[in-house]
Amino acid sequence: MDLLSRLNLEQQAAVEHGKGPALILAGAGSGKTRVITYRIAYLIRNAASRPENILAVTFTNKAADEMRQRVHGLLGPVRPAEPLISTFHSFCVRLLRREIHRIGYKPDFSIYDSDDQRRLVKRVLQELGKPQSVFQPGRTLSRISYAKSHSVPPASYAGQFPAVDAEDISLIYSRYNARLRSANSLDFDDLLLKAVEILHSFPERRDRYSDQFRYILVDEYQDTNVPQYNLLRLLTSRHDNLFVVGDEDQSIYKFRGATIRNILSFERDFPGARIIKLEQNYRSTKTILDVASAVVRNNTERKEKALWTRNRPGEAATCCRALSPRKEAAWVVGRIGSLLEDNPDLRLAILYRANFLSRNFEDVLLERGIPYAVVGSVAFFGRMEIKDMLAYLRVIFNPEDDVALLRIINTPARGIGATTVELLTRAALDKGIPVSRVLGEFAGDAQLAGRSHRALRRFRQQLEAWMAERDGAGVADVLRGVLEGTAYADMLRRQESSPEAESRIANIEELVRAAEEAEERGETVFEFLDRASLASELDHLDPKARVSLMTVHSAKGLEFDVVFLAGMEEGLFPHALSSSSTEELEEERRLCYVGITRAKERLFLSWTPFRRTFGRDLDGPASPSRFFDEMPFQLLQGWDAAGGFLEEDEEEYEDGQSDQEAEAPVPLKSGRPAAGRDTQDPPRNMQELRAYIQTTQAAGSAAGGRALRPGVRVRHAQFGDGIILKRERSGNDFKLTITFSRVGKKTLIERYARLKVL
Repeated sequence: MDLLSRLNLEQQAAVEHGKGPALILAGAGSGKTRVITYRIAYLIRNAASRPENILAVTFTNKAADEMRQRVHGLLGPVRPAEPLISTFHSFCVRLLRREIHRIGYKPDFSIYDSDDQRRLVKRVLQELGKPQSVFQPGRTLSRISYAKSHSVPPASYAGQFPAVDAEDISLIYSRYNARLRSANSLDFDDLLLKAVEILHSFPERRDRYSDQFRYILVDEYQDTNVPQYNLLRLLTSRHDNLFVVGDEDQSIYKFRGATIRNILSFERDFPGARIIKLEQNYRSTKTILDVASAVVRNNTERKEKALWTRNRPGEAATCCRALSPRKEAAWVVGRIGSLLEDNPDLRLAILYRANFLSRNFEDVLLERGIPYAVVGSVAFFGRMEIKDMLAYLRVIFNPEDDVALLRIINTPARGIGATTVELLTRAALDKGIPVSRVLGEFAGDAQLAGRSHRALRRFRQQLEAWMAERDGAGVADVLRGVLEGTAYADMLRRQESSPEAESRIANIEELVRAAEEAEERGETVFEFLDRASLASELDHLDPKARVSLMTVHSAKGLEFDVVFLAGMEEGLFPHALSSSSTEELEEERRLCYVGITRAKERLFLSWTPFRRTFGRDLDGPASPSRFFDEMPFQLLQGWDAAGGFLEEDEEEYEDGQSDQEAEAPVPLKSGRPAAGRDTQDPPRNMQELRAYIQTTQAAGSAAGGRALRPGVRVRHAQFGDGIILKRERSGNDFKLTITFSRVGKKTLIERYARLKVL
């Protein structure tokens, strides 16, 4: 098989790149995964590298599995060795299991997931006497994680992130790290930081890994943070064969610590780097691509790309202004029903900026009997019963894991009350030792209250029995022993209704089967626990689901035949917190670009002025997203010539119309051009169209009548800004019903209102 014959010229140039650093700027849908996998196969098949000298890293298990399968397909089943294709975190776990003893940890460390981390933060707050009402655990943990993702230690926190409570956060951060260390545990951020620490502190280990991985390939480079960048610099210390693929227009994880500077400064950081642009899009119609490009082109922090496609032009993007969130959901689901009726094999997605928006869509989908899947709901390894079973495993194989021990100490209930647990944790803190060691002391203390003493002793004996058997038994056998020894299933049946209890028991049985499969693959218990800890909800995305609901952030890397981008209003998308920062607004614009480019065939955009959200005046209408203004108006349907939007029940475009009708541009009314524009130069987007319409209709009430129609934003000298809800004839006049942000709904006579169109 000729690998290069399947690639376009730019992809071929990337795959054939020799030694030295290379940055592949891969626009949305341009085949970045194909380039990485074909380059791996090319290096091996052309004897440029042995498989074991290649490391490819990405961000999700799903992406890593897909890359692995593609490489296997290109190379065939018979190979003397395998390239290492992994996520960043999985690679670091692999390194740390071998090397972490060099910095004082035991190789059997535990990995705390987000739930474990939150529990630990709560415990630290309690120790320090910090009220959770002030230092909310989730927000505090986010600030600690943000600092770690920028390689900022506790001692430097206040200086790097000045705030009124910075010293308090620094103290909490320091104690949190100390508790992790005493429990021989790491959080997700530590996996990167400790790997970097080892490679930095032990040059011989750095050289060993740099010599082993002579070719390093990185997917989604725009999403890397400071520790990941440092890791790559250390791994390439003995060579400069770093091949990164990314798109700065899809950098959307700043809130997780990702920095767009890594991709924008690649040529400076790696002198002599070769830059190759992949600009041919294979995913979307030309219309969808043009809408997305027009939006992201307004950003300044980017490298110019001119995306193009040989795909068909496609239908115009359909816009809808709904009178309520419920009507928005009804409009979206109605369109979904029609589309699925015409083609049951379509894959559709409803994307939104914030998770809370899913509720109305779920309600209407349920009412209409349309199956759907929500990405971001509780994943398999995040379920209560699964986390309980895994906590038992963690304690059996790492007794110093305090968070896991405290989770199971009275689960199921065994007579160890909150007071006894408090005594245990306080004694552990006073002595500076793990809770498990204090448990042994308390279990042998005859002076402890009789019932608590007996319960602690039985629990300790049970743990010791499991620990004694752990080395000779498989993971599945240990899980079966825990399930039987704790009577956990009986507890579920007592606490839950029968269907719910049986569902949870079935989940545990599935966990046991997963452990059996891991044993068949030759995995150790720590590899099994590591994989469970590093799993994400995207790893369980059902590729056969007809309708998927998720945030735009979760949709990154996915594609769908049809996309509904909902909640497109100011304050929500772009988010209100981005309004005062150019940097934040540009990230919101990139997020919009990502949402649009998930669509292959059809794109729908919806919003409502009347969504009740925290922080917004409940009686005040919202404005449509500014991103609408940046889209080419010829490529949008479902809005009127004044730049307003038609409501869901008065939309002019139906599903059954022809492509020619759907793509026809809205005709401009005659009149003078907008100030500062050439007469022959037509408006390019909705913002310029509004200016054009306002200029041509500025004089007289007749002009006002043409401009003042439902959906138009207006300003009144007394009442302020509002949106026209209704325009109807009243004798020789027109009556306007307007909702104003300050005073609510008012009815005005049009010719006396002296309204200014916004």
